[in-house]
Amino acid sequence: MSTLASLLPLIRTQLLTVTGAVVSEETIHTIQGEGRSPRHLEFAIGCTDTAPLAGPQKASVGLPVRHSLKLITAYQLKPKDRATSLDTAEGWSASLRTAMLATTWTAAAVVVVTYTGTTTAPGPDGWVWFTFTFNVLQTVAIS
Repeated sequence: MSTLASLLPLIRTQLLTVTGAVVSEETIHTIQGEGRSPRHLEFAIGCTDTAPLAGPQKASVGLPVRHSLKLITAYQLKPKDRATSLDTAEGWSASLRTAMLATTWTAAAVVVVTYTGTTTAPGPDGWVWFTFTFNVLQTVAIS
């Protein structure tokens, strides 16, 4: 059985397969901090909530849980053609979503990863933030 702590590095490694992706030194709670300058194509991923699922909760079986994960990434738009650049940014962000969903996480005892949505928000001048949410069903060790 696995834990969320062992799952997140596997996810980061998978997301790094997307061309240009860079792991942020920040967390999901600080990556969009006021006054902070983002890095192009940086991302942070983390858990916002974990809840048990119905089912047995035995040390021999493990605890089935649902993790709510948040993935935040920054994209710098080209100053002379922001509309076309935003289209490119949307395509790049879709590549992150695809990488997250295309992987079988059997090594981390993940049953399924589901995509639950994306929000887009303006960042500092010329930047856009994409925030993805996913649910991950996993069996974690009790003891």
